[in-house]
Parts: sequence; structure tokens; C-alpha cells
Amino acid sequence: AWLSLPEPVRARFERTTPAAYEGDTDTALSLVGRIFAWAMLAFGAPIPVLSGKRKATVYVNVRDGGMSWMRLYRGPAGLAFRVRSIKRLSEDGRLFECCAGGWTMLLDVFADQGSLVFRSRRFFWRGGPVSIAIPKWMTPGTAEVRHTELGQGRFRFTLTFDHPWFGRTVSQDGVFHDPQE
Repeated sequence: AWLSLPEPVRARFERTTPAAYEGDTDTALSLVGRIFAWAMLAFGAPIPVLSGKRKATVYVNVRDGGMSWMRLYRGPAGLAFRVRSIKRLSEDGRLFECCAGGWTMLLDVFADQGSLVFRSRRFFWRGGPVSIAIPKWMTPGTAEVRHTELGQGRFRFTLTFDHPWFGRTVSQDGVFHDPQE
């Protein structure tokens, strides 16, 4: 399935040197999504707290045993907000997305109609050797991230969280540009 993805998508996820991708995002948070976003600030802020249209930069680097993703959103009055995580492979080949504070998602990864898709399967709080499963109803919902090639050095990043009781809690759509190297 990896080889079915467009070459620019594969290249972005195979790179081993730092990169910064500039773009524009549009984020929508339901009331429940806002509550989760603010409550999760202690866990490395895995969900943006600012809704609406924002300029954003995604910094990617290989570090701490995985691929680090830091999204910087520019808010009103010069405020900035960061969302950080590291995607790591476990010894048995499973993919985890780890945030500060121990918030962790077990991810399924697959190709879908030319897009690279990451979908959460389970949520955990992890601290050292301790791992505690978090019931889905206590999370913002199933997360799905899509990375879709648009051509001419551009790609679409979409992020959604769908809760079993509250529906869509978070939705983000962004278009980013490859760095000028």
C-alpha cells in the first residue's frame, strides 16, 4: 500500500532532516471539542484550542525515538499555540502517537485513494512502564488524520475526532507547502 501513495507523500514521511511546512488551516471545535482541547493542555496539547482560520507552520524532525510533529498556529493579537506529538514504532511494529504528559494513541496506518491515513484505535495514558487504557467515551473520539497530495509542492492535512456520543468534536482542514530547499 505504501508504494501506491504519491512519491511526494512518501518523501515527506521518509525524510530524516528537519523541515518546516507553511500553510493555512481552518479549525472547528464543538463545545465538547473545546472542553477536551482545554482539558488536554496538561497532556502536551494534542488538540488545537483555537478555532477559525489560522496561519500555521508544521515542524517535522526525527527525535526522541520517532518522528516529531509540532504544529504552530498563529492566533489573534500575535498569540501562538503549539500542538506537539511524536509518532513512534513499538518493538512489535505497532505505531503510537505520543504527547507530553503521557497521552498516547495506538494508530492504524493505511493508504486510502492516494491519501496516507492515521486512525486511532485506542487511547492510553503512559508513564514509564505503566500504561492505562482510556475508554473511548472519555476521549475526544476516534481521531483520523489524512495527508493528501495536491501537486505543485502542496498537500492537504485533515484532522477529525468523532465521539461515539457527541459526534464530530474537532475538525481541521489545512493546505501546506513543501519547504523551499
